[in-house]
Amino acid sequence: MHALPVELVLQGREVLVVGPFAEAAGKVERLLDAGAKVTVISESAPTPDLLALTDRVELLERAAVDADLADKALVYVGPWATPDDEARARRWHADALQRGALFCAIDRPETSTFTNVGVVRASGLTLTISSGGKSPGLVRRLREDLEQVLGDARLGRLVEALAARRAKLPRGERAGPMAEAIRGFALRASLVFPPWFERDDGEASR
Repeated sequence: MHALPVELVLQGREVLVVGPFAEAAGKVERLLDAGAKVTVISESAPTPDLLALTDRVELLERAAVDADLADKALVYVGPWATPDDEARARRWHADALQRGALFCAIDRPETSTFTNVGVVRASGLTLTISSGGKSPGLVRRLREDLEQVLGDARLGRLVEALAARRAKLPRGERAGPMAEAIRGFALRASLVFPPWFERDDGEASR
């Protein structure tokens, strides 16, 4: 399935995050940065990272119910494991489709109206990474590595310097000078694969 990557304007919109799951606090922080009004429901004890955000979110320590989805523009749900959870995921997915809302069950792309993407924010740049729900762990690892590579303070200064140059150029005359301005800049990296994959891939190529 192919998806259209977009950036959402969530300023002042109601958003629900149902946990617990590993990166709930990170998602909540990004939603808050986007201006969303966030409600977090966690059936088990919230993580310390989530508790640190209680002054900025509504935190409810209980099981989530169908009524919690009302008026929510976007819903994130962590991994579910029981048959009841499976039925609830299908029911909430159908509700989101009917209302035209955005619903993401982290480990169930087949019952989601959008897939979860990794977001890299570093040095004034924003990049998104998606596997279409196939491998959230790989997306997370790529995000972490890119954050380290792009965290070089000089890159932030370059972004600001390029913005200043661009602002001084007349509209319609920016393409050539800006292409020249970034000449010589490059990102050099190499991929390192896990041993089990190297073995399996080597056998498959023979």
